[in-house]
Amino acid sequence: MKNLKSRRFLLLFTVCCSLFAVYGCSGYTIQTKANLPFDTIAVGRIENKTLEPKLQDRFIRSLAETFAEYGFSVSRSARYKLEGKITKFELLPLNEQNLVATQYQVIVKASFNLVDTSTGRSVPLVADNPFITYFSTSARLEDVLAQKELSTNSALKNIAQEVARTISYNTPKNFAYLMLAAQDIKDMDSLKSKMRDAKDPVSLYIRERLSPDTRQLLSRDSVSKESADKAKNALINDLNEILQGIGIYDENRFAHIALSREAKELTKQNPAGIERLRLNRLLLEAAYPGEILKHQNVSKEEIKK
Repeated sequence: MKNLKSRRFLLLFTVCCSLFAVYGCSGYTIQTKANLPFDTIAVGRIENKTLEPKLQDRFIRSLAETFAEYGFSVSRSARYKLEGKITKFELLPLNEQNLVATQYQVIVKASFNLVDTSTGRSVPLVADNPFITYFSTSARLEDVLAQKELSTNSALKNIAQEVARTISYNTPKNFAYLMLAAQDIKDMDSLKSKMRDAKDPVSLYIRERLSPDTRQLLSRDSVSKESADKAKNALINDLNEILQGIGIYDENRFAHIALSREAKELTKQNPAGIERLRLNRLLLEAAYPGEILKHQNVSKEEIKK
C-alpha cells in the first residue's frame, strides 16, 4: 500500500513538472476569457484577391471556429471588427516520380486589420505573412484534389490561429495608441505639481499608486533638464501602469469631474480588458484637462457634437 502511494505521488509529481516545463519555462500561458482584451468580435469583409474560388468563405468559417476556441464571441454588433484580404494562393509541385508530382506545397498569404468601429482606428495584425503546408499524394487526380483541400484548410486554420493569438497576447502592442506618450502631456509642470502636492481625491488616489521612486523624484526640485526628464519619464511610466491595472473609477472620487458620454457609458459596464484601459484613459483626461491631451480618436458621438 505504501509503495502504491509512493508511485502515485511520483506520477503526480512528474505530471506537475511536465506542465511547469511546458507552461512555465517555455513562456506559454493558459489563456482564459478574463485575460482577453475584449470578449466579442465582429468579422467584417474578407476579400479574396486570389483565383482560388470561395477561399474567403472557408476562411471565415475557420475564423469563427478559432475565435470560439480562444473564448471570443462573434457578433455583428461588436465594437471591434476584423477585416482583411487573402492576397495569394499557390499550389506548387515539389517532388516527382516518373514525371508525376508526388509532393505539393500550398502557400497562402493574407493581411488583416482590427478596426475599432466607434473611432475608425485600424490596427494591423498580420501583414502578408506566408502560411505554408505540404502534402504527399498519388498520381490520381481525385486524390490530389482531396489532399489539396485538406492542406488548404490547414493553412487557413493556421492563419486564423495567428490572428486570434495576435489579438489575445499582443494587447500592449495592438492598443499602444491608448497609452500615454510624452507628447500627450501638454503641461508637465502642472501635472507633476498636482501629483506632488495632491489635494483632490483623484490626485490623492493616483499619488498613492505611484512607485516610491517616482514619488521621490517628484518631491525634488528639478535643477537640470536631465532630472526633469527623469521625473517626467517615471511619471508617464507609472501612469501607464495604472492605466493597464484595475479600474480607477469610483463614484465619490470622480463626483465633481465632468465625464464624457463615452466614459459615463463605460462606468456602467464595469469593463474589463481593453475597455477598462480605455475608460482609465478617459478618466485621466477628464481629471486633468489642462495637463493631458484628449486622445486623437474621439468617438463618433463626440464628433457630431
